[in-house]
Amino acid sequence: MPGKRKPVSDCSVMYDVAIVGAGPGGSTAAAELARRGLKILLLDKADFPRDKTCGDALTPRAVRMLDAMGLLPHFASAQRITEAAVVAPFGSVATASLPETLGSPNYLQIVPRLILDDTLRANAVARGASFISPFRVRQIEQRATCVEVSGDQAGQPASFCARVAIIATGASAGLLVQMGILQRPPPMNLAVRAYYDAIADLVPHQLQFRFDGVPLPGYAWIFPTSRTSANIGLGTFAVNPAWRWLAHPPAPRAVFERWLETPALQQHLGQAQRRGPIKGYPIRSDFLHARTYADRVLLVGEAAGLVNPLTGDGIDFALETGHMAAEHLASAFAVGDFSRQALAAYDRQLRCRYAAFFRFCLGFRQLALTNAHVLDLLLRTIPKYPALQRWLMTVMLGEGGG
Repeated sequence: MPGKRKPVSDCSVMYDVAIVGAGPGGSTAAAELARRGLKILLLDKADFPRDKTCGDALTPRAVRMLDAMGLLPHFASAQRITEAAVVAPFGSVATASLPETLGSPNYLQIVPRLILDDTLRANAVARGASFISPFRVRQIEQRATCVEVSGDQAGQPASFCARVAIIATGASAGLLVQMGILQRPPPMNLAVRAYYDAIADLVPHQLQFRFDGVPLPGYAWIFPTSRTSANIGLGTFAVNPAWRWLAHPPAPRAVFERWLETPALQQHLGQAQRRGPIKGYPIRSDFLHARTYADRVLLVGEAAGLVNPLTGDGIDFALETGHMAAEHLASAFAVGDFSRQALAAYDRQLRCRYAAFFRFCLGFRQLALTNAHVLDLLLRTIPKYPALQRWLMTVMLGEGGG
């Protein structure tokens, strides 16, 4: 094609693993593989530190992973959450301490992605991974004995070669469609969030899940980031029955802004000040139908559809699957087998660990989160049964996910 620039190939240097995306999943995989002595290239389209629109909550499973990686001291000053409050559709409130579960702490932490992601990336570099940004990957092509990753490096075409690639691009599906891993962009859930300061009556050790004034299925949240500030947001699911027949469903930002104007939120926020813009982001939770590998390629985290279908949390899945992918590839390098059959074992491991949890969450969402009266009755009844309340809390924290 006239005028098309030919990428400058650096295949004279063969990496063991090229990782696309330096978020929690990609950086975790990079750190673990580099620690094992493999030659790792970590690529991201953004310079770091960079912000990432998210709820910022690290579930107990995520905290456990960071502790295992030796990174928990980096977040010692992060807001620690030990209690959850759930506001039912018609306003009743139930509170409970976060339950203790085997192997996980009984608290979560709120860490802005600006801090979390850069800490994980820096850890990967400290372990020996090479990091290049900004690098926007345009395609990954399978060769006989390697993959070639091509794209734009600081505006100039370039490409790199590696024995295997890991894709950790989150909800962005363009590269996966281009590679044929996905036939079409998957359905997306949508969320928005903003930061607020000077919240007078914030309970700093308590997060809130709110269903009052929120279109179902969906929920809003208030996650404290300090004693007087919070990450406040709202998520809506793609299967919202009330919008099924609408040619133009309401934008999540408009739903969020209407929710902020409800009397309950006005009373709660008082004279709070918004810091920065309201930002929206898509969420993939289609793991049950998603592909997780291809020829010489593994997918981790949200790129494999691994986001909690009830809460929209995906950091814990990203950390865990980044580590799982690294372990799987370390074994592949030990025997020199990168065949599709060998990589299929990674998919089987993911299905064994997470499929039952996803099926349950999707079923529960359909049965309980689509009708305000049913949900309200459920949330008013559950506090009368401590064991049931504990069980629901563990599900919302994703403890059933492995």
